[in-house]
Amino acid sequence: MWMFGSWFGKTRRELLAVAACFCALAPSALSGEPGNPLVGIKRMYVEPFPGKPGSEKLREDLIAQLRKLSFSIVPSEANADVIVAGNGETWIKGYRSLNPRSGRLPSNGEPVYAGYLSVELKDTQGDTLWSYLVTLGPASENITKDLSKQIAKHLTEALK
Repeated sequence: MWMFGSWFGKTRRELLAVAACFCALAPSALSGEPGNPLVGIKRMYVEPFPGKPGSEKLREDLIAQLRKLSFSIVPSEANADVIVAGNGETWIKGYRSLNPRSGRLPSNGEPVYAGYLSVELKDTQGDTLWSYLVTLGPASENITKDLSKQIAKHLTEALK
């Protein structure tokens, strides 16, 4: 009861001020999360991707998209704020033809590609700061570029 007694002598204005301060500070104090670790990133080193079909093109397109976002791509890990590690692959899923009788043979249509791109941002100590996996449907005209654009879009959202 002693705790409640100290509040009875307060004015309504004082109690509202205390409640407002608590409401303003509680979400950040209770979340346990420090500030966004992605803030302030300017220089990135993009590691070579594993040698899977289409992985080199995915890496090149990812670098192009990161440059469009005004990141500086550096040639070595020593000069980077973060390291971008990735893994991706593209493959021919089938063939699309305007002629329904032609079947799904390569000579009778254009290829339909599928694939994925997984990217991980690591700090210079190797701790993961952010990661994302993107897959696309068969409507993609340029799968490597579209996968890279999606990663860049989600990275931009994470940086906000």
